[in-house]
Parts: sequence; C-alpha cells; structure tokens
Amino acid sequence: MTRRFRTLGLLVVCAISSGLTAGAQPGTVLFSDDFDNGPLTCDTLAPAWTSSDANLGDIDNSTSNSNACSTFTRGGAVTVTSLVIDTSGVIGADLSLWVRQGEDTFSEDPDVAGENLQIEYLNTAGSWISLQTLDAVAIAPGAVTLVNVSLPFDGLHSGLQIRVRQLGGSGGPPANNGIGFDYWHVDDVLLVETGTPPPPPATPTLTANSCDDFEGGLVNWTASDTARSGINGDTFNSASNALFLRHGNVTTTSVAVSAPALEEVTIFVQRGSDAFSENPEGGEDLIVEFLDDTGAFIVLETFTGAGAQGEIFNRTYAMPAAARHGGFRLRFRYGAASGADFDYWHVDDVCLISGLPDLTVSKTVEIEDAPGAAAGETFAVPGAFARYRIEVVNNGTGAVDAGSLDLSDGIDANTVLFVGDLDGAGLPFVFTDGTGASASGVSLVFGGLSDGADGIVFRDTGGAEIVPVPDFDPQATRFDLTFDGVMQGAMGGTPTTFSVEYRVRLN
Repeated sequence: MTRRFRTLGLLVVCAISSGLTAGAQPGTVLFSDDFDNGPLTCDTLAPAWTSSDANLGDIDNSTSNSNACSTFTRGGAVTVTSLVIDTSGVIGADLSLWVRQGEDTFSEDPDVAGENLQIEYLNTAGSWISLQTLDAVAIAPGAVTLVNVSLPFDGLHSGLQIRVRQLGGSGGPPANNGIGFDYWHVDDVLLVETGTPPPPPATPTLTANSCDDFEGGLVNWTASDTARSGINGDTFNSASNALFLRHGNVTTTSVAVSAPALEEVTIFVQRGSDAFSENPEGGEDLIVEFLDDTGAFIVLETFTGAGAQGEIFNRTYAMPAAARHGGFRLRFRYGAASGADFDYWHVDDVCLISGLPDLTVSKTVEIEDAPGAAAGETFAVPGAFARYRIEVVNNGTGAVDAGSLDLSDGIDANTVLFVGDLDGAGLPFVFTDGTGASASGVSLVFGGLSDGADGIVFRDTGGAEIVPVPDFDPQATRFDLTFDGVMQGAMGGTPTTFSVEYRVRLN
C-alpha cells in the first residue's frame, strides 16, 4: 500500500512499511501524513495508524488542511496511534499537526473538558506522555490550532509512537442523525529532525531518605497530562510551591527509587478551595498509591472530594514489606472531575523515610605463637605473634552507601605489622564475610603491595602512603581499608557482618 506524504511542499508517494527509521540529518522528514490517497477519495488509517475504535476514530473528508481528507476522533474515549518511528539516532525532532475543533456546519463540536484532545508520545519507559492538551471549552467551535512542539529527551528512541487521544464525548453514530457528537479533526502530521537537542532530563533528587518540597519543579515526577498536574503557588505547606492535580483524569508518578529499607512515607495534602483554587466535590477523589515489589500499585489512602474546602491532611504511612524494593514509586491518581479550571488537590513535602545503618565495630586479639612456649601455651613476650580481628556489624535496616565504608587502624607501639601472605592467597589480611542472611555485600580487593588502586593503603608515622617491605615492616604503622559494594542493612532482624584479621609481631 502507498500513501501520499507531504514534505517541504512537495507531494511524494512512498511505500509504507511496518515501521519508520529515522534519518540522520537536520531537516530529514522522519514521519509525515496528510491522510490523502487521491484528490477526492479518503484512505483508511492503516497501515500508518491504528484506531482504538473504528467507529470513533477514522478518516473522512468533512474538513482538512490539505487536499480532501483528515483523521478524526469523536463521540467518546478513543485514540488514533501512529506506527513505530525509530528516532534513536536523531539529535532532536519537532512535531507539528493541524488540529481543528468540530463545528455544527461540518461535524459537531466538543463543549466540555471531558471531551478535550491530547497530543501524546510514547517515551523510553513505555508511558504515554502528553505534549499538548487542546481544551474543548476554551477553543471555539471550528477553530484551528497549529500544534508545533519539540520532542523531549525521552522521545528520542527506537520505539517512538505518536497518538491523539480524545478523553470522552457524548456518543458517536448513530446519534445526531448518524453523524455523532464531539469531533476533533487532525491533518498534516509532520515529524522533522532538527539540529537542536532537547535539554537533557534533570537529575532526580528523590532518594530513599529525602523529601520533595516541589521548589525544583517536577524533576522527580511524571504527569500524564502536564496541563492538569504541575507546580504552582496557590497553596503549600513549605514555601512557596506545591504540586497540584486538577480537572480529573490525571496521574502524577514519582521516579523509581531504590528503597530496600523504606519505613515511612509522609505527605501534605490539601483539598482545593474557592479561596485559592477550586474545590472538588463528591466522587472527585484523590488516590495515593505505591508500587509494590510485584509491579502492582497499592492504594495507601483515598481522599474524598466531598468535604470542607481547603481541608489539610498531614499523613504518615507505615510502609509494608512489599514497598521495600529497588523500584519503589509513589503515585497520585485523580479520576473524573468537572474539568476546565475546577476541582483542585494540592500535595507538598513528600518524604521517604528509610531505616539508617547502625554500625558497631569490635576488636579482639589472641596470641598465636610465642618463642619457647610449650604446646598449648601462649605468652605475650617479644617475638610472639598476635592476631587481631576487627568485626563490623550493621544492626540498622539501612544500607551503607556504596564506596563510603572505610576501616582504619593504627599499629600498637612495640609491635610490627605483618605484610606477607596471611591467608594463603597472598593477602596480608583475612576478609571473612557473614553467611546467609548475615552476608554483608562488601568485599576487599588487594592487587599487591604496590597497587595504589586497590582497597588497601599502608601509611607511615607521618600519614604518608608507603609501599611496605615483606614480611614485617616497622615503617607501616597504619593501614586504611576501603571496601567495594554496599553493606546491606539488617532485614528480618538479622544483622549483616564481616570481619578482617591481621597479624603483628611483638617487639
């Protein structure tokens, strides 16, 4: 099958495959469709587009920007979705569409916010993200909107798709004398590569032990509709902004957070009020959820729309074991509401509170061998060998940050450190990890006495790093050990632990 694509004012006939691959130069047309297959006859959507309901989303010639035809949505919740477009090798891309609201002389107009049209893209995480919302109330019947937006950073990938989504409507055919109600018309969809990269995504700041006061925008959150959820200063718990959700049919979801020791979540929630925003009514409820370790969202609480305007809720949720995993998310979900500029919920000061590490360190010593001692006898006399054992235990539920666990010890006066092969594998230290649930998760790397990049450093009395001389070196009066990995927290009541042993000779 072929379809006519318009690129730079020229009519080009191209074969359509099951997917489109991006060009590699600014100005390259990555995808284009004017929905025409001739001057008078309107083609079907396939294969460049699919409709979730062929009665509510298709092609006709009731109005258009170029030639005779355009795609439409009407009458209810419906999506028209493009095929896959590979933008993985693209620097940046701009998307443009001609959109016209329905009007009685050629179709029928949408007239409430529940009949809005959204332009969306599929991001790298597989989520549909709104690029622009066309407001059925604010836009006049029959009015034309020229949409021109740049794809965000997470729209440049091998699985990009574009879709138009009508939120709802009064019904399609056979209503309204077979025409149906509440039309949006879309034509001349064009995706063009640019030489300007989109700004990279901001680095999320939400961690397993932090708060978001929304003073830095939505860096930690993704809204399904940025017209319905964002940041403003209508009201707040800590100055001077808070998250809002309004108009209904919107979710706001946090970034994934590794939270294996999560204990509590605290939030501030305020119902809207005519004094500063607008209040929700009965059935216009805000739902707070978390993503559990099976990938399901679990409800923490439902805040009912019916209630005192401006009512404040300060909540602390004790989190269950299912919330303690590497991909925890928090989500605020708002269902049906009145639309336009109504029905607000406000959220501020979202805090994730995890258990902290609680480390204890103990050191013991025993005499291994002493000159002139009989079998089974040990004496702390000059020439005797003493073996020190340092044990580290994490009694807290929180893990120790990777690369932050160090252990240092000074060599006692009148003793000399052994820097030879203590464990039979060439190391001057014996590292022993806990077993089973007590395993620490860390390791000690030794590359040789002269290796400056491993986890063992020897120092002299002035603190300078030295390369010691085997087997006993009196110049090595201190050592520093840095452990690889993350020392895990005590889960299920079992502390994690490891030990390090070294030898000295008594002088």
